Amino acid sequence: MKRRSFILGAVTPLIPALGLSQSLIPIADAHNHIGLLRRNTESIPILGQLMKDSGISLLSWTIIPDIFFIAPSASGVSQVKVPNPGELKSSFDRQLSNVLRGLSANGVKVIKSIEDVQQASLGIPYACLTSEGADFLEGKLDYLSQAYDQGIRHVQLVHYIKNAVGDLQTERPEYNGLSQFGKDLIVALNNQGILIDLAHSTSESIDQALAISKSPMIWSHSYIADNPGKWTASGYRSRALGIKDAKRIADSGGAVGLWSLGVSFGGGIDGYATEIVRMINLLGADHVMFGSDQDGLPQGAVINQLADLRKVVDALSKKGLEEKVIRAVAFENYARCIKTAIQNRKA
Repeated sequence: MKRRSFILGAVTPLIPALGLSQSLIPIADAHNHIGLLRRNTESIPILGQLMKDSGISLLSWTIIPDIFFIAPSASGVSQVKVPNPGELKSSFDRQLSNVLRGLSANGVKVIKSIEDVQQASLGIPYACLTSEGADFLEGKLDYLSQAYDQGIRHVQLVHYIKNAVGDLQTERPEYNGLSQFGKDLIVALNNQGILIDLAHSTSESIDQALAISKSPMIWSHSYIADNPGKWTASGYRSRALGIKDAKRIADSGGAVGLWSLGVSFGGGIDGYATEIVRMINLLGADHVMFGSDQDGLPQGAVINQLADLRKVVDALSKKGLEEKVIRAVAFENYARCIKTAIQNRKA
């Protein structure tokens, strides 16, 4: 699938969809940690109701296997401990168990099939279980089918610790991209029907993954800059996705999500919506999505509750975007990538 050109204001201004009820547009968030990091006790007991009230019916609930081995640092986030064998898998298992209990108690279903994604499009709350980093595999493919059976449908290759998969944006490169295991993992994730997330990966890793994957892949969260982030850059700048790499992900049929760290795009809900419009200009309306990183960012995030994404949808409407464009960005692009990954699963 090739990205479509969609230049706002370049030729003909968009006409707002008159009379559109924004509450009818479902919302998906491709990267969210609600309650997993900050333990928002006011939100978690009523998560299902919050999703219904805000119209967010597809939420990537993202667990972090390396959470106990990283910490904030002067340069951003750094590895502070080397995990012993089995510790990453144990961390993953504990977090996944907690998430499954929380979802069950809140009446939020888990995405497992294409039919589930379709139900989410109708406004029924679903979570796409996601692992931020394939570290839990600990360099082996043995656990992948088990993770699939547990409901994992979205896996980010790397996060903040050195690993067996590939290089990450914030550390000195070791593999010049993906390791051989990382390349094998791309094939295995395709075969298993799990969506591949390239966030935190280097440009070289992106190139190699795109050459291997048979399914579209995503970059769930960060922001697009003129040049890709360098591991020597400080803070959020190391996490930038270069325009060239973003366009290559889009050209392969994938999508890029915008996080909510205001300093990276100017701040505020309107600033977030304005940056979404810029991304649409760069990549096409079929390749942009929300990836808020709620509860996973430091101070300065502009998406701090689920209802804030509904405000973004309202802001996009006020900017004159057509309903079909808003629907694509707000829900359909992430949903399409999940469905395609599931559909391409080998029996």
